Amino acid sequence: MEDRETVLLRSVAETTWRFYAWVGFLATVVLWGLYAYLQQLRYGLIVTGLRDQVSWGIYVTNFVFFIGISHAGTLISAILRVVNAGWRQPITRLAEGITVFALCIGAPMVIIDLGRPDRILNLFRYGRIQSPILWDVLSVTTYLTGCILYFYIPMIPDLGKLASEPRLSGWRRRLYKTLSLGWTGSAEQHQLLERAISVMAIIIIPLAVSVHTVVSWIFAMTLRPGWNTSLLGPYFVAGAIYSGIGMVILCMYFIRRVYHLEGYFEPLHFRNLGILLLTFSLIFLYFNINEYLTVGYKAPGLEKGLLDSLFVGEFAPYFRGMLFLTILAPSLLLSAGLAFERWRPLVVPGAVFASSLVVVGAWLERYVIVVPTLSTPLLPMQGLPPEWMHYQPTWVEWSITAAAFAGFLLIYTLLSKLFPIVSIWETREAEPLKAAAPSQAQPIRDQWGHVYSGGVILLVGLTLGAARPAQASANVLEKQPRQTRLVLEWEPLERAEVPPAENATEPAKPYRVYLFLDQLLARLPFGEQQSKPPEELPHPLAVTAILQDADGTPLAFRPVEFSFQTLFGWLSLGRRPTNAEGKAKLVISDRRYGNGPIRVSYGGDEATGPTAAEILVDFGPRPAPSLPAEGVLITPYATPAIALPFVLFYGFMWVMFLYTFGYLILWRLRRATASGAAPLSPEMLPLQKRSL
Repeated sequence: MEDRETVLLRSVAETTWRFYAWVGFLATVVLWGLYAYLQQLRYGLIVTGLRDQVSWGIYVTNFVFFIGISHAGTLISAILRVVNAGWRQPITRLAEGITVFALCIGAPMVIIDLGRPDRILNLFRYGRIQSPILWDVLSVTTYLTGCILYFYIPMIPDLGKLASEPRLSGWRRRLYKTLSLGWTGSAEQHQLLERAISVMAIIIIPLAVSVHTVVSWIFAMTLRPGWNTSLLGPYFVAGAIYSGIGMVILCMYFIRRVYHLEGYFEPLHFRNLGILLLTFSLIFLYFNINEYLTVGYKAPGLEKGLLDSLFVGEFAPYFRGMLFLTILAPSLLLSAGLAFERWRPLVVPGAVFASSLVVVGAWLERYVIVVPTLSTPLLPMQGLPPEWMHYQPTWVEWSITAAAFAGFLLIYTLLSKLFPIVSIWETREAEPLKAAAPSQAQPIRDQWGHVYSGGVILLVGLTLGAARPAQASANVLEKQPRQTRLVLEWEPLERAEVPPAENATEPAKPYRVYLFLDQLLARLPFGEQQSKPPEELPHPLAVTAILQDADGTPLAFRPVEFSFQTLFGWLSLGRRPTNAEGKAKLVISDRRYGNGPIRVSYGGDEATGPTAAEILVDFGPRPAPSLPAEGVLITPYATPAIALPFVLFYGFMWVMFLYTFGYLILWRLRRATASGAAPLSPEMLPLQKRSL
């Protein structure tokens, strides 16, 4: 390894106390966010500012933001690889890492937004291909898989190099050797690697564009003011690339400062990315003018109320701040730094400052898209508390949001120490071999730090955290409370009569919405049409708890609590007092299906002790979907006009993943040996690439 590349190895192998302090701070923020989420799981979404009126808040804002910044990393890397731009080698892996890590944080935000995350499996069990939610799951899953492969495949040569580096620990060399898949650097392996990278670079571009288009369709497929527009797809794509470029510049600057990579991240890279950022700021300006001018010129119905709230109403500060941060300030900064000769030395700090404004403004722009629309009701809100009519995030939401950003930085920090953040073999082939200047490789002064003292501090902290105050035992009840018991019963109630279906000539066939293949074929010209399943009403039932003492005497006017078991614990259904006969009755008439346990608990008092009991009840079979049988695209059956394009497009992507990674990498590259061809030297790598 040449002297210039030792800087990359030092950034991987050596660690200072600042690294541990930074990781500790980020881990603390993540743990605090986990505590906040546990509070949300325990008490429900009532601890947030979300209500029936504004059901999406900063959770969905975070989801769209992180999915957005993931696009530029892949698009920048893929497009620059396709056009063979020579200056892109140092930033490709950094940008690809942003894509993978942002997707890992953004995708779970949808689950956090759910009030019942235990029902996420129903999306896969009973999901309908007509739903934009299922489109989003399919596209994001495919995109995440492709980005992981696109991040890993170009790293294989560096892993093979690090596997034989004696300065690294034994477990890391074994890890690198396993991940390198037997890389030896032969000509055949280089050819297979270049072919795999070329295929992934080509297919990842339309995949990235499709993902954020599908994310925008979650909004655009609803009849809401501000969302009911076909412009939302390209608007989301342009905004995603815009914010992603800003995130790439920020990460490039901080990695350059922390790991002393000034020899790799030069002012040329900041200048070229600054030009891209300025270009997309103008494109973003165009989309904003096109969106709000056409609507504001006509101001139809509910759109007028939304525009009033954005321009002069409740959300005017957010909207004006978004325009200033994303368009006005970055455009002026970048134009001055790129156009005037005397300000050229300020191109690096100017691009970094403009990028920070763009990233903050991009998050605010997603907030302006989500919250104001939901705050503009389709019907007037009457008789509601003011806090229900105006969305205000609580400390739980802000804590989880801070944990999301801290988690992104934590993953990026840890993996930047595990893998070289700059591609060694690509930068070697891009530039002639030369000795690194002494200033390029600044030694990292501190090593691992005081492990012993840190361990002592950690041990003391765990000891203090596990301590519990001693409980006073002086006041002992002279009289023990009486034992109690609960007897549970349940019975189905009378179901409301269902009117018979009109013109019903044959009984309905067995129907399940998630088995849609036969329904898809039934809509084709040669398929057999299926009848519409009958509509079913909820299956009400009553659970009765009888509270008695040990002798069987009813305990009257005692509160008992009913609970229903979910995957994440017991969900409280409320308390009921017992009557004079010791009975408490709870009627459950919401849409629950299948068998489930109901638990009733009594907390006790001074005279009677606590008790609890469970009973398994049958809520009835799952009903058929209640959508109309007729329609153009949104129907109970799997419409070919929707199902076939998604299946063909994303199915083709998965086939290409199998070909690229399964066939070229796992099968052929692992079996390619250096017999008859010696490993290529660094001087021969440029010749090898030109021959390909």
